[in-house]
Amino acid sequence: MEFSKKLLELRKAKGLSQDELGNQLNVSRQTISKWELGETTPEMGKLILLSDYFEISLDKLVKGNESKSDTKEDTTNFNTPKKRINNTLLIVLLIIGFVFLIDFVMMIIYFVKNGFPS
Repeated sequence: MEFSKKLLELRKAKGLSQDELGNQLNVSRQTISKWELGETTPEMGKLILLSDYFEISLDKLVKGNESKSDTKEDTTNFNTPKKRINNTLLIVLLIIGFVFLIDFVMMIIYFVKNGFPS
């Protein structure tokens, strides 16, 4: 979605007039109108104010819903072969560590009950 359409959608969703939004950003109603018509675009400072005001990232405000970060493959997917191997190794190491911990505790209990060998 283009910036101009996104701005119009966000403004209407908050129930604001162009004049009210302009007052929030210290610009005229005509400036807001030009932004929404796609005749001009705001400077970086105003984009940041818009992003903060509408609580939306600059990326989504400027690029819309079709940004690269939204379409990029999820790298946290645990089904990739490398992630599966890493997760399997982690589980095996945790099990081995747990077994050694139990063995160590059992050894301490044995020596406390039966005394240490002389």
